[in-house]
Amino acid sequence: TFRMERCKIFQISGIKNRDKKRVLVKGIQQLGGKYIGGSVYKNGITHLITPQVSPSEKFLAACAAGKWVVTLDYVVDSVKNGSWLPERSYEVAISTASSAAFYPVRQWREKVATGRMTGAFQGWRVLLMVQDVRMALMFWFISTNTCDLLGIACSTVPLVTPSLDLGCQL
Repeated sequence: TFRMERCKIFQISGIKNRDKKRVLVKGIQQLGGKYIGGSVYKNGITHLITPQVSPSEKFLAACAAGKWVVTLDYVVDSVKNGSWLPERSYEVAISTASSAAFYPVRQWREKVATGRMTGAFQGWRVLLMVQDVRMALMFWFISTNTCDLLGIACSTVPLVTPSLDLGCQL
């Protein structure tokens, strides 16, 4: 049976080399995918390309939202194949000293994809107390629609409540 596949929409994180990034973007477009640039995570993506696990905002947001987080080889090998390959063997893993790979990103993605969870912070009620308001806003962005963010308290700004200042409902 024919299955209509949803358009793949990519962001890239952790790749500074412009030529390498250009090759990836060209490959994405060649296979009918879309690329969204920028340094800020976009919720509409289906895939994040990154060389490794990282503490970046894009990586953490993609994980929390249950998106595919794949290595560069996913695009490179798919271009060689002439069509998109299955993502599973290209998911970013955490390697351990025992050489066994651990796939925490896969665990979240599968929970979100099956509807068991809406995101990494489902059911949480959070009051965030931080020194740096940028970190608080990053958490708010990552957790959007997955937890009840009661407020953000920062040593440099007064208490911020999402329903008043950030545009979401409590």
